[in-house]
Amino acid sequence: MPVYSHSRLSSYENCPLQYRYRYVDRIRTDFESIEAFMGKKVHETLEHVYGDLDAARAAGVDEAVAWFDRAWKTDLVPGVRVVRPDMQAEDYRRIGERCIRGFWEINYPFQIEPERIIGLELRVDIALDKDRRYRMMGFIDRVQHAEAGVIEIHDYKTSASLPREGSLRYDRQLPLYEMGIRQRFPQTDQVRLIWHYLAHGQTIVETRTREQLDRVRRSCIALIQTLERVHDFPAKKGPLCAWCSYQEMCPEWKTEKPVAPPAFPGGRPEAAAEEAAPSEGAATNGMAADARADGENAEASSAKKQQAPGDSGQRVVDAEQEPPARQAAGSPGDATPAHEESHSQGNERRDAGRVPDSPGKAPSRPVRRTKRDTAQLPLF
Repeated sequence: MPVYSHSRLSSYENCPLQYRYRYVDRIRTDFESIEAFMGKKVHETLEHVYGDLDAARAAGVDEAVAWFDRAWKTDLVPGVRVVRPDMQAEDYRRIGERCIRGFWEINYPFQIEPERIIGLELRVDIALDKDRRYRMMGFIDRVQHAEAGVIEIHDYKTSASLPREGSLRYDRQLPLYEMGIRQRFPQTDQVRLIWHYLAHGQTIVETRTREQLDRVRRSCIALIQTLERVHDFPAKKGPLCAWCSYQEMCPEWKTEKPVAPPAFPGGRPEAAAEEAAPSEGAATNGMAADARADGENAEASSAKKQQAPGDSGQRVVDAEQEPPARQAAGSPGDATPAHEESHSQGNERRDAGRVPDSPGKAPSRPVRRTKRDTAQLPLF
């Protein structure tokens, strides 16, 4: 049985025919959305920063942005396409710069010892059952020891929209990563799941109970069992079709082609592109990710949330008061976060030593934190 990933499951949920083209027929295209490309370059830049924190601190944020710009210019190829009619590639480059500068503003001087970092772009393998019949994998942006017995999983998002308060309780990606981390470090007492919404300057911290993890595990097994026996893969038309790399062969789009909505339906204001944040996850075609994942295959609820330590400007939120988030029509959002496997793997750093002995006070309240005013961001 193949090793699955969160993005592979999401592909089927979003459009069974896209899943068939990509994973069953293994049809490859050179299409990559500009949103996916921008998100990948931002991830690579932050991997570069954390890969040598001393050098990054000494060089400063301008050098980090310059590194991003060099990678952008080197890697931008004709296959990277701008889908939204009122945006250009340069607009997205500026948005990427903003993401890096905003992250730097919030986190500098990066108060973590390098030896606490377990890995950057760390591959994690997840066994969903004792017999290891059902397995998944992914790549975590950053994993690190916090205090004794506590590990943090950090995930970077460049998406346009923030999740509604409480909606992340339905997230599957990071809980899967937690399962893999707990299997690798079975003595871990607590795992913090940390989402960095870079375009908004916000960080969200949550934890999961054993029961919540088990629900995710069982739902993944059920979906994999469906995929193993299904033979019919119907197309599912929707707002994400404009970002699909299989439009030319899709039977739903024989006479017309999907058109993405503009980023600014009321007209593009002057310099508005610098303020607009694109979406990262669903807009990616996942091809680079899946090529690596598939190659390796061939070889082989209430959420308990917590406050991140050492941060200021925190706003406590109650996840229980909000229903699941809905995607706005015409917005790719983070519905298909295939990017967890599309970043360059980088230099994986395994456990660099024992967990620090100094005990820390466990956080006890859910929290969103921000140090930037993002009210002016026109989310699309």
